[in-house]
Amino acid sequence: MVSRKRVTRTLMNGALFFAAGDAVLWAVSCCLAFLIRFDGAIPPKYVATLPLVLILFIPVKLAWHALFRLYRVAWDLVGLIEIVGVWKASTAAFLTLAGALFLLQDIPAFGTLPRGVLVLDYLLGTTLVAISRLGQRLLDEFLHARSRKTNGTRVLLVGAGAAGERILRSMVNEKHMQYRPVGFIDDDVSKHGTYVHGLKVLGGREAVPDAVRKLGVEEMVITIASAGAGPIRDIMRYAREAGVRRVRVLPSINELLAGKVSVQDLRDVNVEDLLGRKQARLDGSRVNTFLAGRTVLVTGAGGSIGSELARQLARSDAGRLLLLDTNETAIFELAGELPEQRPVGHVHPIIADVRDAEKMQRLFALWRPDVVYHAAAYKHVPLMEDHPDEAVRTNISGTLAVAEAALAHKTHTFVLISSDKAINPRGVMGGTKRAAELLMKALNRRQATRFIAVRFGNVIGSRGSVIPVLQEQIRRGGPVTITHPEMTRYFMSTREAVTLVLQASAIQAAHDIFMLDMGQPIRIMQLAEDLIRLSGLEPDKDIPIVFTGIRPGEKLHEILETTEEPLEPTELPGVFAVRNNGHVDEFSLRLALRELDGLSRAADASGVKSLLQRLIARDQLPLWFGGDGQSIVPQLRHPMPVPSGGGDG
Repeated sequence: MVSRKRVTRTLMNGALFFAAGDAVLWAVSCCLAFLIRFDGAIPPKYVATLPLVLILFIPVKLAWHALFRLYRVAWDLVGLIEIVGVWKASTAAFLTLAGALFLLQDIPAFGTLPRGVLVLDYLLGTTLVAISRLGQRLLDEFLHARSRKTNGTRVLLVGAGAAGERILRSMVNEKHMQYRPVGFIDDDVSKHGTYVHGLKVLGGREAVPDAVRKLGVEEMVITIASAGAGPIRDIMRYAREAGVRRVRVLPSINELLAGKVSVQDLRDVNVEDLLGRKQARLDGSRVNTFLAGRTVLVTGAGGSIGSELARQLARSDAGRLLLLDTNETAIFELAGELPEQRPVGHVHPIIADVRDAEKMQRLFALWRPDVVYHAAAYKHVPLMEDHPDEAVRTNISGTLAVAEAALAHKTHTFVLISSDKAINPRGVMGGTKRAAELLMKALNRRQATRFIAVRFGNVIGSRGSVIPVLQEQIRRGGPVTITHPEMTRYFMSTREAVTLVLQASAIQAAHDIFMLDMGQPIRIMQLAEDLIRLSGLEPDKDIPIVFTGIRPGEKLHEILETTEEPLEPTELPGVFAVRNNGHVDEFSLRLALRELDGLSRAADASGVKSLLQRLIARDQLPLWFGGDGQSIVPQLRHPMPVPSGGGDG
């Protein structure tokens, strides 16, 4: 680490160097002013008084330049602001000297000084100092430009707006000459043929192949802050056709608006860019107010959602953070990561199973969590079709065990991490999530603990989800397997999903279930093709795509809203509330859950599926009540056929 004394010494040496150089230039400008004023022949009397004039002029100018902090600037950082500062300091010195000469007019050396000399000295001195400030910068730029002609990756910039201009300047000023920008591409016809810092705007995106061929482009950088998935796909297609394998993009729009974008911030295009989602921003003040000083428990903290919850909660004002999971390795690694963000002692790892009701009661009695984010669950649809007993014991019985502990120990808020598969579920996984939501609705009527559920779709990068699976298949050389060419899913990043979950939990409105804004559905086929192309390969040419058929429990298309449960906006963008159409009878629900738990412990897969299907069917159980408090359905035991596959993904 550089010492403060060393930094101070360096600044002082630089200031002295600048000051000495300016003094010499002002002596030169004063002499030149006399020469110009007297046509090259200075009268002897003025030659004799010149030292006195310099003794007055130079200290005044030095003082004003020091006041304007012009001696604390590095040469390689000199720009327009510093040149304006030179002009301001010179003008202030000129006015000061004019006043001084007026006051000293009785002294012969100053009283007879021609006023034209003062004006000429002002103009010449300002010009010489400005040139001296820019000289080293201009020399560096000249040498840098000459070196860049033979060094650096030849880059074509896509987007000649403010972000593109900023990236160009960053590339030009970059010390190690990593990039050599050669031109711009922009779809704005009015910019075609114009120049940005000497680089020509060559045309729209259709001009990419020609520009690549003529200019020898090796890499492209998309500098359009608002570029959506469609334009990025188009640009990448043109790049591939032209033989450019690497396309990079700007970082997030938030960093761009904050003025933090530079060459070092560029990154490769990733799958999130191709999904075209606008990332949600965390309302930190709302969440911090809600969590301030509270003890927060995250179950399933070793999973994708649970671990991201832990990371974001570690940056909040929560008093203590409890991380619960059965995966000791994941919890150990996560607990080791978080103290970098929180003081030691605020994060407490806990190894436990949410299905152990007695253990949950003991833990809640010990730690007294104020807020619970219940992320512990089985999530893989096909596996849960084969193991419905395990799905029930974790997703339903485990949720009930944690919820009862929360009630018994007066937890303030309990947040169930649910899924879009709980909407009109067809498979076991979606059915268990729906049953857990019914439990939230029933327990919420007690008005002791606030129970809510938050639904969202697939998260990008979640372990075992579709994107990592496709990426691994591509890495192995294929084939890429897709169940159906028309299958669609909703996607969002893990970070965005957790951000919105935290914001939803801080909403104090009387809602049981929230739904995150998932944007537009994405065709899995399109996603697979994009991932293959991101790897520099071509679908069905380098990597074959194979259709395997829809698996049991999967849907062809997910839905986010039904006529029975319409969505309505909340005060938070990106978070919808599911309108509450009726209530759930806790007594009837508990009877059904007890029977379901017994079937799961007996490993009766057929019985579990049959009862689960009846449990989540609105017209088969005495669970749902209208506004008059009267049951709108008949009885508990009504046989229904076991679902035979079909669609939930």
